[in-house]
Amino acid sequence: MNYIQALRAENAEMEGAILTMQGRVDEFLAHLCLPKFQPCEGDNDRRDWIATGDVSRWLRYIRDGQP
Repeated sequence: MNYIQALRAENAEMEGAILTMQGRVDEFLAHLCLPKFQPCEGDNDRRDWIATGDVSRWLRYIRDGQP
């Protein structure tokens, strides 16, 4: 019986981690919708580039929970 309880606890922990990561991915997607990442200005200047440092920071935050 203890084995089943341990598995249930582990399952609940993993589900929590998945929900946390899903929330962080949603935050990142919202971040990418900011005006500074919109594809074009009126003068056709591309603005959809993103800094690799930003991406790295977000991915570490998603993976580890630390910005």
